[in-house]
Amino acid sequence: MPHGSVLRVEPVRTRRDDADFECVAENGIGEPVLARARLTVYEENKGLPSGYPRIIQSPQLKAVEKDRNAVMVCEAAGNPDPTIMWLKDMIPVDMSDPRITLLQSGSLQIEKVQRPDEGRYECVSYNDAGTTYSYPANLYVRVRRVPPHFTIPPESAEVMPGGDVNITCVAVGSPMPYVKWRLEAIELTPERNMPVGRNVLQLTNVKESANYTCVAVSELGNIESVATVKVKAMPNPPTSLHSSDVTPNSVKLTWHPGNVEPIESYIVQYKRHGEDSYSEIPNIRGREYVVQGLEAYTKYDFRVVAVNNVGRGLPSIPRDEITGEMAPGSPPREVKAQMISASTVTMSWIEPEIPNGVIKGYEVIYTLSPDLPISLWTLHRVNNVNINNIATIPNLATNRTYTFQVLAFTDIGSGPLSDPIKVKTQQGVPFTPNNLQGEAISPNEIVLHWERPEESGESITSYELRYNDSHFRQNIRISIKPPVETYTLTDLTPSTVYHIQVSAKSERGEGPQTPIIQIKTEQFIPTAAPQNIQGETLSARSIRITWEPPPRDKQNGDITGYKVLYTTVASNQGTADAEYVETSPGRLNQDITGLNKWTEYKVWMLARTSVGEGPVSKPITVWTDESVPGEPRKVRVEAINSTHVRVEWKPPSNRDKNGIIRGYQVHWVAVNEHKEPIGLANIHTVMNASQHFAIISKLQHDTNYQFQVAAYTRKGDGQRSRGRTIKTKGAVPSKPTELTLELTQTDPPVVSVMWESPEKPYGVINNYKVEYRRKDDIHDSKDEELIGERFQFETDFLDKGTEYEFLVSAKNGEAYGEAAVETITTPDGIPAAAPMNFTITGISSTSVNLAWDPPPKKQRNGVIVQYEILYHKSSDFIMETDVNTTDMSTEIQGLEMDTDYTFKIKAYTTQGAGPWSHKVPFTTFGQLPPPPKNIEVRRTSPTSLEVSWDHPIFQVAGYRVWYNGQAVPDINQWSHRDIGPFRVTEISGLDKTKAYAVRIQSKSNDGRYSNLSEIAVDSFIPPERPDMVTNFHVVTQDKQSVMLEWDPPKRPGVQRYKIVYYGRGQVDNDLGNELPRRTKTVTRDNTRAYIENLNPNSIYNFNISAKFENSWGPAYHTVVETNKDAPPVFPAPVPKVANPDDSVTVQLTKASEEHGKLSHYLVVVVPEHMATKDTNLYTEDELSPPEDDDLNPLMKPYITAWFSPSDLPEMFNVGDQEIYGRYVNRPLIKGQTYKMFVRAFSTQTDLYTSSKFSKSLRTDMVVQTITSGPISKNGNIWLIIGVIGGVLFLVIVCSIIAVICVQRRKSQRKQAEVNHKEPGVTKALMSEVPAHPTDPVEMRRLNFQTPAMMNHPPIDITDLANHIDRLKANDNLRFSQEYESIEPGQSFTWENSHLEVNKPKNRYANVSAYDHSRVILQPVDGIPGSDYINANYMDGYRKQNAYIATQGAMPETFGDFWRMVWEQRSATIVMMTKLEERTRIKCDQYWPNRGTETYGLMHVTLIDVTELATYTIRTFQISRHGYGEKREIRQFQFTAWPDHGVPDHPTPLLLFMKRVRNANPPDAGAMVVHCSAGVGRTGAFIVIDSMLERIKHERRVDIYGHVTCLRAQRNYMVQTEDQYIFIHDALLEAVQSLNTEVPARNLYAHIQKLTQPEPGETVTGMELEFKKLASIKANPSRFVSANLPVNKFKNRLVNILPYESSRVCLQPFRGVDGSDYINASFIDGYRYRQAYVATQGPLAETTEDFWRMLWEHNSTIIVMLTKLREMGREKCHQYWPSERSQRYLYFVVDPMAEYNMPSYILREFKVTDARDGQSRTIRQFQFTDWPEQGVPKSGEGFIDFIGQVHKTKEQFGQDGPITVHCSAGVGRTGVFITLSIALDRMRYEGVVDMFQTVKMLRTQRPAMVQTEDQFQFCYRAALEYLGSFDHYAN
Repeated sequence: MPHGSVLRVEPVRTRRDDADFECVAENGIGEPVLARARLTVYEENKGLPSGYPRIIQSPQLKAVEKDRNAVMVCEAAGNPDPTIMWLKDMIPVDMSDPRITLLQSGSLQIEKVQRPDEGRYECVSYNDAGTTYSYPANLYVRVRRVPPHFTIPPESAEVMPGGDVNITCVAVGSPMPYVKWRLEAIELTPERNMPVGRNVLQLTNVKESANYTCVAVSELGNIESVATVKVKAMPNPPTSLHSSDVTPNSVKLTWHPGNVEPIESYIVQYKRHGEDSYSEIPNIRGREYVVQGLEAYTKYDFRVVAVNNVGRGLPSIPRDEITGEMAPGSPPREVKAQMISASTVTMSWIEPEIPNGVIKGYEVIYTLSPDLPISLWTLHRVNNVNINNIATIPNLATNRTYTFQVLAFTDIGSGPLSDPIKVKTQQGVPFTPNNLQGEAISPNEIVLHWERPEESGESITSYELRYNDSHFRQNIRISIKPPVETYTLTDLTPSTVYHIQVSAKSERGEGPQTPIIQIKTEQFIPTAAPQNIQGETLSARSIRITWEPPPRDKQNGDITGYKVLYTTVASNQGTADAEYVETSPGRLNQDITGLNKWTEYKVWMLARTSVGEGPVSKPITVWTDESVPGEPRKVRVEAINSTHVRVEWKPPSNRDKNGIIRGYQVHWVAVNEHKEPIGLANIHTVMNASQHFAIISKLQHDTNYQFQVAAYTRKGDGQRSRGRTIKTKGAVPSKPTELTLELTQTDPPVVSVMWESPEKPYGVINNYKVEYRRKDDIHDSKDEELIGERFQFETDFLDKGTEYEFLVSAKNGEAYGEAAVETITTPDGIPAAAPMNFTITGISSTSVNLAWDPPPKKQRNGVIVQYEILYHKSSDFIMETDVNTTDMSTEIQGLEMDTDYTFKIKAYTTQGAGPWSHKVPFTTFGQLPPPPKNIEVRRTSPTSLEVSWDHPIFQVAGYRVWYNGQAVPDINQWSHRDIGPFRVTEISGLDKTKAYAVRIQSKSNDGRYSNLSEIAVDSFIPPERPDMVTNFHVVTQDKQSVMLEWDPPKRPGVQRYKIVYYGRGQVDNDLGNELPRRTKTVTRDNTRAYIENLNPNSIYNFNISAKFENSWGPAYHTVVETNKDAPPVFPAPVPKVANPDDSVTVQLTKASEEHGKLSHYLVVVVPEHMATKDTNLYTEDELSPPEDDDLNPLMKPYITAWFSPSDLPEMFNVGDQEIYGRYVNRPLIKGQTYKMFVRAFSTQTDLYTSSKFSKSLRTDMVVQTITSGPISKNGNIWLIIGVIGGVLFLVIVCSIIAVICVQRRKSQRKQAEVNHKEPGVTKALMSEVPAHPTDPVEMRRLNFQTPAMMNHPPIDITDLANHIDRLKANDNLRFSQEYESIEPGQSFTWENSHLEVNKPKNRYANVSAYDHSRVILQPVDGIPGSDYINANYMDGYRKQNAYIATQGAMPETFGDFWRMVWEQRSATIVMMTKLEERTRIKCDQYWPNRGTETYGLMHVTLIDVTELATYTIRTFQISRHGYGEKREIRQFQFTAWPDHGVPDHPTPLLLFMKRVRNANPPDAGAMVVHCSAGVGRTGAFIVIDSMLERIKHERRVDIYGHVTCLRAQRNYMVQTEDQYIFIHDALLEAVQSLNTEVPARNLYAHIQKLTQPEPGETVTGMELEFKKLASIKANPSRFVSANLPVNKFKNRLVNILPYESSRVCLQPFRGVDGSDYINASFIDGYRYRQAYVATQGPLAETTEDFWRMLWEHNSTIIVMLTKLREMGREKCHQYWPSERSQRYLYFVVDPMAEYNMPSYILREFKVTDARDGQSRTIRQFQFTDWPEQGVPKSGEGFIDFIGQVHKTKEQFGQDGPITVHCSAGVGRTGVFITLSIALDRMRYEGVVDMFQTVKMLRTQRPAMVQTEDQFQFCYRAALEYLGSFDHYAN
């Protein structure tokens, strides 16, 4: 080694080498340098020092190619951890080389290995304990030698003149070659800068074409490759540009090409004269063009540009032209009115902004009725001679409001009308305020501005502001005093449109109003959760959640998505800890996967807007499905005897049950000594899941058996347990014979048992065993062993009425044998005990629920046949009520409120009743208190609130205070605290950034809560201050003291604290006198203070402040109410008079309420000899009615009266035998001496005070004079009289109102009859219209002209697209207005629908059948209402009663429905709904699933069913009872209408309607159409079908008129605005689509026609079809998830993305945004929805997502239509393993087989989910015959490939979709799916429609069938497919 030396001792010897070593260095200059080291050698057999390093893994021999990386592995251990160094050829490795790294593990890494790195490597491990060397290992470096070759040869290129181009050339070899460029003989790459492997030639400003040569040079040879750079040429400008055929909106241009070279197309450029930039019209094929969409009477400049394959040339010389005149395009501006006199108005204006020509004059129109058609307004014409544009309108009516409008006209026509202005012809009345504008500034506020009217007349006294909203239609009027001309509307509803007008008012009157302006408030978070949340079990690991959006008025904006939160019920987690899934706004369902099997989940939902998330819904619970269980545990087997084995087990663990265990199966088989089975296996099934044992009988003695146990659920048998082997015992006796039982004694029962010897004793019988037990308690048994030959036994006393089981078995020398079994039932007796667990639960104030269990088994003495319940008031044990029942519970009603009752129960057998139970007392609920009022909320600090209120005039036990940072409707989302009967509380720990809402409930004495109070809100949040005490609150409190606690201020330097407190007492719910103000000082070290000597039942205010050096901090406030105390002591009763009826009058005194409000009084009578203790010590039990005591009830203390605080009389008669409250005032016994006292109760009923005993009283006591006070029972007689009078008055008023209503109803009915007789809608539509004179809609227009219909004439189909665009402007505003203006059609009678006999036949109560148009059935004799069905005739195009609109049939109407079909001779039924949608029944199944069903008089037979992707066709044969005729009926059920809203695209419905129309015979009766209610989707179908017929004949549509017509025949037709818009979209789609469907037999001629240009045209029909497809543009809003930043890298191409509505969603990972996204789309097939998944070729980053998608959506077939690389570029990442298994996330993919076919490769993979071990087989078909460019030359091979894929799917019966991909997932993928659908349709329908098929695909994924070549290939392949069938050959 340089400048050093290494001494190596090898091998080391103990004695020789254990020494000191010296290293001496010298260079001849100076003294040598010396270094010493000690080598210590340990003997291994004598033990090494502790922690001595050892080599765990030594380096191994390694051979590495040059320039690759190498790692020499070494691992060592020791204590402390050793340090590792490396030696190469015995010399330390030079670690300064940057290629060499010592890894943390100790291994040596060498990057880009070179030849000098070869050598012998060792690793050395050393620490404080010693040094260890590893075994050496050699590293060899191999050098490969490969001649150079091009991996990316240079490609030729075309370039524009003067353009730039880069040409890349890449070559490889070993050694790597140098790459250079050469132009002919000129070297372009300098020798010294020649790059290795890759060279890019950069050419700039290329003017000439040339050949460039790339040369790769290495020591192994040179290679060359040539690329040509061709310079393109631009076309010349066109010449001779002329204009002609000038119209107001168009100019025709013609020109000469001006070029010899071919021109691909032209670009027409135009602009207004004087503007800078041109607009362009590209892709013009001919040499003339009509430029349209120009503005009238405008000068334009035109020019033309030629385009060839190089690019676009220079423009031609411009030509200018002025367009023609037309009617003005805008109304006159600044229209104003001025009153000249009370009857004359002067109008003024200025010229229109868009005159479109020379204005010839103006027309002023005006009216008093602006709702009239314009044609009926008064016209005032002004010629253009008036240069001032002024008109004077005389002779107007005074004091009236006129509406004026002005229009301008040219020679061509009239322009639009100006906005209306209103003028009131009254002197001094102001004009309309000007320039009314508004702006929403928050979700709840709109700011309005206006200007003072220009001609305001007299002074304006006020502005009148009127507004309403689009939700509630509330009309509100506000007066605003001038000069205010701005106003803010508050308390508005978020995201709501408000209609606003303003008028000015003077003292003479109010002027006209401004036109209505509409302003929408801003959005807010939803204030309600999603509705109708329902869960559905999908599988053992997945559930589906469906919901509806929150109510419209609670959405507060556009819903931007939903969040589904879920957790297991067992976890007891709330929403904060729950997992969640977020969904897009359009989705109303979400599948949640990856759940636990058979687990109950709790699910919440919330909606969100762009502002934030709304409240969480109430939770629902959903179970995942069951699965097969795991193995049972702890299986034990025991040989009972020679033929019986007992098998015991424990159920599977809770984790492995996977459902409800339905039972068990015991599997057993005889085995030999090697445990190999002998013979067949046997199964014993245990049906009782709670039984965990089985007795296996009929086994062979002395035989080995193996037993296994498996549990089963309804999903199947579970995993078997491990086998348990046991050997049966030797032979035992058979069962004894002739077993008989005899009842020898009945009371108590005794049974004698007799038997004979067994038939097969197998030896000597030693003894017998008799076992007997109750049949209902097999565990409680008795047995007796009888020695010797005894054949009789007698039992002990048995239970009565019980079935006993007796078992007798014999024992030989081996064991007991099988037992003989007999049963006997003892005779019944009466029950010996009462029913158990007798409990009472309150239901309401007047009802209770009683529940109990039967008497104990051993004491029932038979079957319990009845229970008897006896109850009475506790105060009246004489009036008892008896109830009998056979149930185990019953409800008792009709009880009195707040009354004590006593209940008892006994049981009966057939022999009689048992004893009564103990008496159970119960007090019924009292009246529910009202909520408190006058709630005040005060912010005492940023984080605390003080809440106070008034007590209700009612006894309350406490309050529940609810609070929340937002007043959401769901109170369960609020927080709450419960307090006692106080009137103030403090809430702390609040969010300092929020204002809080508070609501309170009162608590009754029985624990129930009242309704909620009104909402009180705190809006002021005080600022935080560093010198303020925080968190000041009450820790504890009682009636005279409180403990206060606080946190110190944030500011340091507190010296002390001062607490100032004061309060008020409370009397009768009102505040009493002020209590003195006091102060308490607390040292700075304390943060608690004890305040005592307070008054009970008082409200105290506490203020604390901190003292600093120079100042006091601000006070922090809290409030507390001290506890109530027992009432103060009050005087004892005073006996006054002994009355002749043996009662005694006493004087009573009320207690004070200064310690709190009182609840009630009890008056207690005590015999004098028992008045021995303080009155407060008498308990309630002592004073309860002693009805079952042997002592005379009147000789014990008792309660004689109950009074409310207000009813306690001053004088009271003791012993008058009346009832007071709930107690009987019992008579006094003559000669007996009594004392009495009164007990007063606080509202806290544990607080009471009793008076002292009164003086003695007797019935014969001395009479005293009563000085004051009446003797009254309760003093309430006047109250009773008042109540009775009020009730009588109410009855009289109600009677008068009822009479008025009846008279009004009769009047309305008469008026309806008059209307029915008058000419009108009914007459026009139904009775007097000829058969087919004109369209019924036109008849309606003639006979029922309404302003709405006049304003909505029929639309020509050429203007339909523009018309729809106008309606959709401003977020469908005009659509909404138009739909709302349609006559609702509810002015007709529907009396037949509302007959009681017919009401059950209506599915919905509000959807009735009009009488004038209803379908009347032939009545059935003797059945009222049999002529009724909820159905109406509907008119079609030029055909009355063309349809029948009806509701979805119900079981009650099945017979009526089929009778209607029969009687109307209908041949077609159209069903527009599924039977169930969102778990709701929409229509009951009125047809048989198979065979024939009878519905009333009708027999219906199912003949055929064809199920397709979007609809199902059923064919029925129907006949009627008593008729020989049979008819065939077809039902078409459209299944693609979504559960909510309308379809995304109308194409599926149009195809369905075409199929329906073609199948309906021309002579058939009315077509029956129904959905659920028969109005919404039904109306949409009828309107679209009728308008399609109208388009055929008239080329125009009248949607508005037809909907109006239908609503006059059935209410609510076309039920929603979305349906109305969808009708327009569907008809526009029908108009714009080409008619491309042809019979399959005509396909060849059709293709020939498509491939030839039409005469005079330059493009073929094929090109036209494909361009029509290419014109379909997707709105960017349809790609929501795909455009998220987190998902963009997952897309192979930025322009090929999945629509949100059809994208394949993955199960998201919690907390990982975008984890539910993959670039894949569901595509419908011909027969099945979502039959295919179209996806891109996976990227390296999305391979795991690809396998997740296959697994989660059960797709087991992959179709691959590309190679991994094509044209030198990656088309698809290899997402599958080739040789050995590979894991992708959770999924282990194992290659099983690969088959190479002529045109495709079939690969089979086994895919296993590592989470639960489930496996599937997935097959991949890779088509290999698709060329890298273009399409296959023949379609035959591809057709065969399609057939093989679908045949495999059918063969293996998989339900999931077929996954198809190429590179982008649209081109070749689209061809595969298009042909799959087209071929299926040819087979089933015999027609071909390639255009519509591709169009359908493009509505589900953009750009499907990407090129015109692919589109033509679809036609060609279909034709080749037809060639294989003889019946299509021509």
